[in-house]
Amino acid sequence: MVAGVLPAVAGGAVGHAPVKGPVGTGFGAALSALSHLENHAAGAAAAVATGSSHDIATAVASAEKAALALQLAVQVRDAALSAYQAISQAP
Repeated sequence: MVAGVLPAVAGGAVGHAPVKGPVGTGFGAALSALSHLENHAAGAAAAVATGSSHDIATAVASAEKAALALQLAVQVRDAALSAYQAISQAP
């Protein structure tokens, strides 16, 4: 799910080699954490929907936390892509 949303961060700039080293490792760890948050939110929502949990507040908080993390990831991806484009257009 996340890889489809953040291809430029997960695999480097489109059409180029993946990011390696500490930066690539950091992006990979951040995407793994985002995936974990999304999975946790989906599990909490499913538990409430099936009636196995009555803790709606935790499900909503998990969903909001995952949504905020995704928004941050998209902003970081956009900033990294803008920086890459600015560098690639420099004389």
